[in-house]
Amino acid sequence: MNQADMLKQLGVSQQQLQELLQKFQTFFNSLDSQQQQVVKTSLPSVSQAVAAFGPDATEADLLALFQADTQHPPVALFLPLQQSKSR
Repeated sequence: MNQADMLKQLGVSQQQLQELLQKFQTFFNSLDSQQQQVVKTSLPSVSQAVAAFGPDATEADLLALFQADTQHPPVALFLPLQQSKSR
């Protein structure tokens, strides 16, 4: 699955995703270690995030999409599945 399709499923542009990831990293860095652990355990696993994009998505696709901020490890913050459930 290409990045354009993944961004469409998420409902954001590449620039919006990059900004979101940077803001998340700033927020995450402001937390103490216990708070960071809570956030880490609440995030989807890589396999859950890949599955949410559907059968055409791969782990490599997901990691490439969320690797916008090269200073920090990729973080899959949300799943497109949640967006489609609310419709």
